[in-house]
Amino acid sequence: MDKYKVQIKTRKNALSIVAAATLLIYVGLVFYRGGLPELPSFIKGFHTGAFIGVELCVVFFLAKYIKASKNNAELKKLYIEENDERNGLILQSASSLSIAMILVGLAIASVIAGFFNPLIFYTLLTALLFVLIVFFALWKYYTKKL
Repeated sequence: MDKYKVQIKTRKNALSIVAAATLLIYVGLVFYRGGLPELPSFIKGFHTGAFIGVELCVVFFLAKYIKASKNNAELKKLYIEENDERNGLILQSASSLSIAMILVGLAIASVIAGFFNPLIFYTLLTALLFVLIVFFALWKYYTKKL
């Protein structure tokens, strides 16, 4: 359990850095907004919402890890939750189906977008190629690892 405590401490430190870096980047971009192109209000709202969402997620996990590190029962519960084989199998099944759906969805969307707007077509095609490259790279990695 001591190794797991160290792992939780590392996660807390990493999440703290992520929260601080996200805040600094967002605040820096907001103050530098005059030097950037003018954005529609929808995009500004999206940026604000994305920032708040990321910060809330980070704070949620940070609070969860802080709570677990202070209480051995909570730490043991979190350890069991993370190492439960059933949860791992559920995640693997959901991941394999979702990647297939993402690939098919991006392929169909890029073909349809090609009839209307070349910029959207190339953007979707680039996203599709990126997902394929990541998928095959990880597939190759795990083929050699396992």
